[in-house]
Amino acid sequence: MENIDIFLTLKEVVKKSISNIEKWDKALLYIKKMKGNTGFESSYIYDGNEVKIDTTANYLTHKAVTKLYDITQNEFPKHKDWNRAIFTLFPNNKFEMEYIWDEELQQEVDGYNNSSTT
Repeated sequence: MENIDIFLTLKEVVKKSISNIEKWDKALLYIKKMKGNTGFESSYIYDGNEVKIDTTANYLTHKAVTKLYDITQNEFPKHKDWNRAIFTLFPNNKFEMEYIWDEELQQEVDGYNNSSTT
């Protein structure tokens, strides 16, 4: 998967999620990325109000995020480690990507992994 395909895939997921929404200022795809697991939630913002919507993510979306994670960890310019991200799409088709480290999420996963091995 080429780097450009990653963002095209994310754009398509967001566009499908908002396909029935007539007016929106921006649409968001919230990504939770853990080893072997990727979760998605979507919403859109219109007139200052955020509304959660169904996410149309699939295996290709998971694959795109896994590739993005690999690139951001191993290629220039490297980003700090992240386990959450927000992909924001605007009506003019421009987008932003924000990478976030959520320590509480990591501790929750670590605690679950430690308890399941004992």
